[in-house]
Amino acid sequence: MIKNFLWTKLRARLTFIKSKAGQPYNWLFLPGGPGLGSESLANLTSCLELPGTMWFLDFPGDGSNLIDNVDNNEYYFARWTDALVEAVSALGNVIIVAHSTGGMYVLASPNLKKLLKGLVLMDTAPDASWQDGYLKYCKANPLQEMDALQKIYVNNKTVENLKKLTLASLPSIFTPAGLSAGRLLFEKLPYNVESCEWSDKHFDKTYQTLWVPDNIPTLIFAGDQDNIVPLTYFEKSQDFQKTNIVMRRIQDAGHFPWIEKPKQVRSLFEEFLTQLVCV
Repeated sequence: MIKNFLWTKLRARLTFIKSKAGQPYNWLFLPGGPGLGSESLANLTSCLELPGTMWFLDFPGDGSNLIDNVDNNEYYFARWTDALVEAVSALGNVIIVAHSTGGMYVLASPNLKKLLKGLVLMDTAPDASWQDGYLKYCKANPLQEMDALQKIYVNNKTVENLKKLTLASLPSIFTPAGLSAGRLLFEKLPYNVESCEWSDKHFDKTYQTLWVPDNIPTLIFAGDQDNIVPLTYFEKSQDFQKTNIVMRRIQDAGHFPWIEKPKQVRSLFEEFLTQLVCV
C-alpha cells in the first residue's frame, strides 16, 4: 500500500488516510502514548466516514516517525506543541481528534485556540491529577507480573521491556470483552522508549490545561470503564461546562472505546458533525 507523508520543519509527520466529498475539513488524528504512534488509531479511522480529508499526525518519536539525528532528539521532543501548531497552520480548516496524552498536548497548546474548526478529545484529562487516580486504581487492582516487569524496565529501559510492561497492563486498559482485540492491536504496535521517557520527565506530571474551547464545537468522550482517565475529570471541571462542549460516555468500553464499541463511537462522530453544521 502506498502511503502519502508530509513532514513539518519540526519533524511532525502527517500521513494521508482518505478523503470524502463534502466540507473541506482536515481531520488530524493525534495518538496517545506518548510515543505510541498513530498506528494505535487505525481501527478508529477505518470505521469512520467523515467529510474532508483525514490525516494521522505523529510527533517526532511517535510510533514509526523516528528521528534520524539521535543527537537532536530532545530538541524535537521539547517542541511537540510547536510541531502541533505548525501542522495545523499548514492545512487550515482543521479538526483535531486526540486520544489520551495526545489530548493533553492539545490542551497544553494555547496557540491552537484560534486555529481550529473543531475538537474531539477521547479518553483524556484536563490536568495531571489523573495520575494519582490511576495509581490508586492500580494499587486496588494489582496485575500479575506488573511489579516485576516495572522493576525490570526501570533497570533496563529497552523497547522489548517497555512492550512487555505495556502488554501486562492491558487488563486495566480494556474491558474483559475487548481484551483479546486489544492485545492483538498492542502486539503489533511500535514502541519508543526515548519519547515515552521524555514526556514522563518533562510533561506528564506537571500537565495543566492552558486553554479551553470557548466557541468551537467540541466533543469529549470516554469509555465508561476507562480506569485511566474516566470522563469524571472533565465533568467535575467548571472550566469545561460550556454550551459548545458536549460530553458523552461510551457504554461498556475502556480506554480505547472504538475497539470495543465502534458503532457507538461512529454515532458520536455523526452527532458531532451536526454540531459543526450548526456553527
